[in-house]
Amino acid sequence: MRSFHLLGHWSLAALAAVVVLGGLSAVACGDSDDENGGGGGSGSPDGTQNGPGGSSGGPGGGAGDAPASSCDAFGRYGAPTVTYTIPVPQNGHISYPDIQASLKDVDWSKIDRLYIPAGKYKSFQIGNLPERDAAHPLVITNIGGQVQVGPNDPWAGFIWSINGGSNWILTGRYDPDSKTGDVSAPGHRCGDYPNSRGKYGFFSDDALDATGSYVHMGLAVAEATSFEIEFLEIARSGFAGLRLLNSRAAGEPEHPMENVRIHDNYIHDTGGEGTYFGWTGNPPSNKFPKLQIYNNRFVRTGNEALQIQEVGDGSEIHHNMIGFASLHWRDNGLGANQDNNSQIHVREGTIAVHHNVFMGGAAMLLSFFSAPEDGDGDRHVTFSENYFSDTLSGGGYLNIQGSASSSFTFDKNSFTGLTFGYSKLNPKAKAPEMLFGRSDNVQSSIAFTNNTWDGTMKLFPGIDLNGTAGIATASGNTNGQVTPITFVSGENWDSDPTRHLEFWAPVAKLAPGTPEITYQPGDRVVDAIGDIYECTVASKNEKPAEHPSSWKKLPTPVDDYRVTVSSPYKGYGVY
Repeated sequence: MRSFHLLGHWSLAALAAVVVLGGLSAVACGDSDDENGGGGGSGSPDGTQNGPGGSSGGPGGGAGDAPASSCDAFGRYGAPTVTYTIPVPQNGHISYPDIQASLKDVDWSKIDRLYIPAGKYKSFQIGNLPERDAAHPLVITNIGGQVQVGPNDPWAGFIWSINGGSNWILTGRYDPDSKTGDVSAPGHRCGDYPNSRGKYGFFSDDALDATGSYVHMGLAVAEATSFEIEFLEIARSGFAGLRLLNSRAAGEPEHPMENVRIHDNYIHDTGGEGTYFGWTGNPPSNKFPKLQIYNNRFVRTGNEALQIQEVGDGSEIHHNMIGFASLHWRDNGLGANQDNNSQIHVREGTIAVHHNVFMGGAAMLLSFFSAPEDGDGDRHVTFSENYFSDTLSGGGYLNIQGSASSSFTFDKNSFTGLTFGYSKLNPKAKAPEMLFGRSDNVQSSIAFTNNTWDGTMKLFPGIDLNGTAGIATASGNTNGQVTPITFVSGENWDSDPTRHLEFWAPVAKLAPGTPEITYQPGDRVVDAIGDIYECTVASKNEKPAEHPSSWKKLPTPVDDYRVTVSSPYKGYGVY
């Protein structure tokens, strides 16, 4: 396997360990709207048509401080002429491992819509989707109401799997002109985030099932390329919410998962990662060129909220809420080092990460890797105008290998809430002295410009604030007060929102001696079915649902993480 070498404290808190799980590796370590449906979200940060306002909540929030939201025009995919509706299964399982072989009467070169009837299904499998051209995509959508997938029977191997094909679109978007979705399940259309929970066209719910020998993904897609996934809700997956992988065995030709667009989705309360794309084993999985991830909410995840590997040229990750990650930081069944907010691994090309909100973790807010393979080109990666906050360790770790002609830029990013507390898990851990740590093999240039962070950390090894040290240059940076972000509808978190939330556990499995965990008043936990509780009296080994004298059940989160118009970060995050 490819190795990523780290130094000092970073090897304790930031190294992305590779763990084989059920045959797959669990590594924890946009285009603007267009008329062809190739990347548009529901509205834009500068939209002018007002949609439903958010309810009042976090500091500075409230409907009056909500950004304007635009409603996408109907007719996004045009009116269909050839459609097919899958028959409702009698056993509760939609199962078409080879859909073209099973449905031979369907003309897979001409069908416009593949309809999934409304209902609640235990599992959903479609394989061997057709190869289509970009001008005539196959649109897969719900009809007659919401399609819920899961929970499956105990010990089942999966809940939702899609394989094969190209130029298909999986959408729960309500669009009566395009004949997609249903009026009863519009999701966050027109900015209606406060009322979107449970109201997307497709809803995957695994009930945090961990009974099977292979823990479930909310949705797994494999051996496909040039596809789009939008207006889905994925909740309580036993492992990752959304899994994308074109695997590659030694000697096989490349089969990139190219031109993938993931947008306007709501993934929350997962047992593992929010997203889990690719893997970093040996041989590596196929690359993700032209990957677009935008306007998604990835919140409350057991491991990293965003984990993407093998990212390729032309990729853009922007305007996402990536929050409250690594809630299993003290009891992770995969072992240590699964507890960053995000992990991004790039292979080659020009890649942009901008206007995201990265909020909450235990170790790094950003665990960044760049390791080219033979034949890969240079890498030019930019992180710009992102908001990073609230973790128990450092801001980021950079493990960059090879290619002195590559470049990495961090511009106009903000960092706050980096209050060291990782020794709560590992008594030997030391507070990082640098905002960014680095591996010892970096040859590429790194530029830090116009970033701001609070606290006493220096910027980078050899650079306190601005200046030059080897391959790194820094200018225009400020070490001073950072204004906290505010959302339209917060969850009434206190000043340390993410560090007071984790999955409930009786013991800290990853701490020396596996001590019992004592929760203190004000601590908040997610329980085994995804409910959130606040501790009212010091509690040890008391399941929240069974001990109301020690725990208070909190309301279901609204998760309206649009940034208020009065915030200096207006235009960041979802819109």
